[in-house]
Amino acid sequence: MTTQTFQRLSPYLWVTQSPIFATNSGVLIDAGQACLIDPGITEEEIRGIARFTLEQGASVQTIILTHGHWDHILGPEHFSGVKVIAHAEYKHTIAQHGEAIMRQISRWETEAGILRAQPLRLPQPTLAFESVLHVHLGQYDLRLIPAPGHAADQIAIYEAEYGMLWAGDMLSDAEIPFVSHNLSAYQDTLARLAALDVRVLIPGHGMPTADLVEIRARFDGDQEYLQSLSTQAHAAVLAGKTLPETVEACTGIAFRQPQENAGPHRLNVESAFIELGGICESPVVGWMREEE
Repeated sequence: MTTQTFQRLSPYLWVTQSPIFATNSGVLIDAGQACLIDPGITEEEIRGIARFTLEQGASVQTIILTHGHWDHILGPEHFSGVKVIAHAEYKHTIAQHGEAIMRQISRWETEAGILRAQPLRLPQPTLAFESVLHVHLGQYDLRLIPAPGHAADQIAIYEAEYGMLWAGDMLSDAEIPFVSHNLSAYQDTLARLAALDVRVLIPGHGMPTADLVEIRARFDGDQEYLQSLSTQAHAAVLAGKTLPETVEACTGIAFRQPQENAGPHRLNVESAFIELGGICESPVVGWMREEE
């Protein structure tokens, strides 16, 4: 059993990280009210989050799901009756890909030796929104911002007083951008978020930071990577290159931790090739392979 720790990053925000994919969960507390962000993966972690919240003298009022990928949606079933907020596209994600998500969860639970006491039901949002949504937590205003690119239903959460940005699955120190939805949308999302005054950054996976130089470096690095991906993949498509030729043409693009991220980079190139008009015989390429 690993000891679960909670890192305090502002007067109202604690972050706990799962050893599984270095996934971050948030506990936001003010005036006896708690809002959870993507709370936990394993049942032990989720119960630890619930226990920590009670120890702070707060009750869980709201759960925010940043997007519908399986490793971000396992918490709500342990908080019966709590309001769940997600983007409106989350409903479409669950409707269209629910069976695949269930298979992914079942596969992970089998590999981890997890036996369920009750059947899994994918969480349904109490509140689904389309444009920016403001959620009040005591004296703090949480701005929920649509942030597509990694996922169609992804959102980021921003709080202005402390410059806190919960970035969903973006701006990690360990991962490159996983462009599993849309390259152009991802670029637009980062451009909008980069204009915010960000002083505390929490990615969905990897290390949070309050170092302003590091925050800027993550924005710059991810934007430069996406621009290189777009430019080189587009040039390959215009030149009539095949998918394997396009993958080869993009091998020189620089990105963080190249050994660990070589696979996701290839999936990004394949997906960008199709998005930018490339022709491929296989109907399942890029990140579509990960959804099966």
